[in-house]
Amino acid sequence: MKITGKNEKLNPLLGLYIAAGLLIAAIPVRLYQLLTIIEHDTGFYRTVDRSVYVMYILAAVAIIASYAVSTLAKNVPASKSPYRKNKFLAVTSILFGIGIVLDVVSAASGFIIKARNFTAAGISFLGTADQGQIPIFLEAVLGIFAAIYLLVFGISYIDGRTTYSQYKFLAITPFFWAISRLVTRLISKISYVNVSDLMLELFGIAFMMIFFMSFARISSGLSNKKAMRSVFSSGAVASFLLGTANIPRLLLYVSGNSDKITSGYSLSLCDLAFVFFAAAYIINAYKCAKENDSKELSEETETAQTDMETDDNFLSE
Repeated sequence: MKITGKNEKLNPLLGLYIAAGLLIAAIPVRLYQLLTIIEHDTGFYRTVDRSVYVMYILAAVAIIASYAVSTLAKNVPASKSPYRKNKFLAVTSILFGIGIVLDVVSAASGFIIKARNFTAAGISFLGTADQGQIPIFLEAVLGIFAAIYLLVFGISYIDGRTTYSQYKFLAITPFFWAISRLVTRLISKISYVNVSDLMLELFGIAFMMIFFMSFARISSGLSNKKAMRSVFSSGAVASFLLGTANIPRLLLYVSGNSDKITSGYSLSLCDLAFVFFAAAYIINAYKCAKENDSKELSEETETAQTDMETDDNFLSE
């Protein structure tokens, strides 16, 4: 039985709104965990209390609700690039691009430091594959192209032009950049004692990767019918997970409690910027579709009125 797009009254943005509400609820829970029950040198839960189960429940509800809404809602926008001036989307895209640049700098510096250590130990570049150097190198290189594309994307929404749609190769680079980040964490940071922060980042980046896969299809004009539904669901979930991981870190930095942040899991500005970029992209796509539908309805009404006037003139003659 086909259930996709069956509910006409369900607002496609509801999944994003639910994820945003759950994020607001998850932030104090995460702050409590960082301040009280997490070992800051390992990231391991010192004790498992109710907050751990609350976090799992919030994450599960965010995932289920986001995918349920995007699947059931009928009025999900078509898988086409929403062309319209949108300064907020432009700003979030440019900030996200800048965040990727900072991630590139961090990845490149980490790569260089490790390369020097390996060289001093007499280990060649090819011999460092099992040490996670190649994924770090790819993360830095792909991040440069991804940042360029996000900057072009943002500028396109300042003047309302379709400039970014011409760069089909660059459109796929954020997707491959997300893959390289996922692999980097699996290789260089995987540790069972770091399950708390690591799991949030791993799942958050995984859903970010799904988001950018559909985003690339839509931006390049090669999308399938379900691409926008995937953007709505994966974007909402990735925003929840990455927001839960990074907003509490930001609050700890601002409040002067940066020593409470788990070692090795500092604030990621690119992940934080993605939270707002994904939300802005989803909302813009929905509003653009609504405006186009209203415009088409208005044109149809005007056409019908013109036809009626023509008929009346003909009868009067």
